[in-house]
Amino acid sequence: MKRVFNRGSFLLLLTLLLPSLSGCFLAGNRETLENDVLRVGMHLGIEEMCYLSSENNQPEGFEVELAGLLADKMNMELEIVDTSEENLLKSLDGEVYDCVLSSVGISQWNTIHYGHTQPYLDLSSIEKGSGDEEGTQIAAFTKKGNSLVDTLEENLEELKEDGTLSQLSAKYFGEDLT
Repeated sequence: MKRVFNRGSFLLLLTLLLPSLSGCFLAGNRETLENDVLRVGMHLGIEEMCYLSSENNQPEGFEVELAGLLADKMNMELEIVDTSEENLLKSLDGEVYDCVLSSVGISQWNTIHYGHTQPYLDLSSIEKGSGDEEGTQIAAFTKKGNSLVDTLEENLEELKEDGTLSQLSAKYFGEDLT
């Protein structure tokens, strides 16, 4: 019987495989496009949530600050990618960014096609009479099956428990909408 692998082939295979396995291990429980950068998709045209400042043309708002807090908790640098409202979730499939924090509500369609955290904001009290009660619970969205959603969920829960999320909500909406 012939040997398929000799020692040299095995060592070469092991040498090539170990760095890729260690990369998965070092990334921990998150799947991001880059290890040290959290790329967040936003539509920077949503008042109070995520918008460009008229003073300095920099991203501001509830979700901008929230994204910064989440990146800090993950020991990552934040990169905000501005996109159109229509392409927010679609661009997750194209791996343009890691997650979406941009007033995206939980709906049946979104839940079927994308992963998401538990809602971190409920806009139903300020959107009364809009007729679309389904999309008022806002969550962070990821590509379906991406373990990053678990990391985001864990960090959002910590921000809820320590009161940071409530304070951030009061800062932008005048009340706690968490």
